[in-house]
Amino acid sequence: MENLSRWLDYTILENTIRDILWFVGISGLGVLIRRGLSFTITRMIYRFIKSESGNIPLADFVRLTRRPFEVLITLVVLFLAFRHLTIPSQWAWKSADKFGWLMIIERSFFSVLGATIGWLGIRVIKFIALIFKQKAASTPSPIDDQLVPFFKDIIIIIWTLTSFFTILHKVYEVNVWALITSLGIGGLVIALAARETLENLIASVAIMLERPFVVGDSIVLDKISGDIEQIGFRSSRVRSEDGSLITVPNRLLTTQALENITQRSYRRAKYYVRLSFDTSPETLSQIIESIRSYLESHTLTNSKLPTVRLENLGESSLDILVIYHVHTSLWRIFIETKEEINFKIIEIVHQYGATFAYPTRNLFIRESESVKI
Repeated sequence: MENLSRWLDYTILENTIRDILWFVGISGLGVLIRRGLSFTITRMIYRFIKSESGNIPLADFVRLTRRPFEVLITLVVLFLAFRHLTIPSQWAWKSADKFGWLMIIERSFFSVLGATIGWLGIRVIKFIALIFKQKAASTPSPIDDQLVPFFKDIIIIIWTLTSFFTILHKVYEVNVWALITSLGIGGLVIALAARETLENLIASVAIMLERPFVVGDSIVLDKISGDIEQIGFRSSRVRSEDGSLITVPNRLLTTQALENITQRSYRRAKYYVRLSFDTSPETLSQIIESIRSYLESHTLTNSKLPTVRLENLGESSLDILVIYHVHTSLWRIFIETKEEINFKIIEIVHQYGATFAYPTRNLFIRESESVKI
């Protein structure tokens, strides 16, 4: 026992074996338990907010906060472990109050610690946003669905700036108020550099106030068409018809002509029914009247009077113009109704013994006299 105690008191670089073992033990134990400990902490926190979390499962909270907690536990373990070690005097490191390796290491450590706390705060804000998003989805109004992600982005930006200035003040002893005041001198330069960001910010506020569209609306913007999934602080996300997710800067949504398909009550269909020239005028008139009567009696096309007229005498067909409005904003219902009407038009044409026209050309060959030699 006496030999063991003497061995533990043996020093290496002014640190005893006992202190080195404490360092290795604490570091190793921290690495082993950090994952389980972070999961335990997240479960304990979730129990306190479970009543407010609604149907959001524990897995979502763990997914958002486990990694920041792991990093935070690792930093705390390293802090406790290094407290058992002494910096050798022969290294001649200056104190943490003077510039040197010790100051760099200490300030770097506390900078990472502050950044980790800020990261954890961002993840908590995102989880709280999930709660409000779920509550907003249960209300009939789409406005709150639009406001939740917008305010989430604003709060994250405010929290990030607060964490950054706190690290500057606490770790690097920077006079934050003097720094913010001095930024006013270069505010014009910053504003010019961040012109597009400011334009997107102003555009997002304009979208919130004017509400040209809300989350869930179908829009058409230049070559972009799809459903609005999210209206953010800087940009909005549009899910295209082929399933792609398109990120559009908010300034484009306010400076370009935008068509909100969801807010229109009708979808217009216009095309020609081309019949052959051997169709008699009486038959043609009956076909036109039958198509018009059917459109006027259809439940989705009788809100507006349809137009069915013989418009053109084409090169190889009699062209009947058909225009009607389907009372729906949904593309699926519009295309199904249009298909139903097309089948009915084919049935009406065949009912009266008429035929559809197709492009024809008559070719005349002139016989020339043979040349005698």
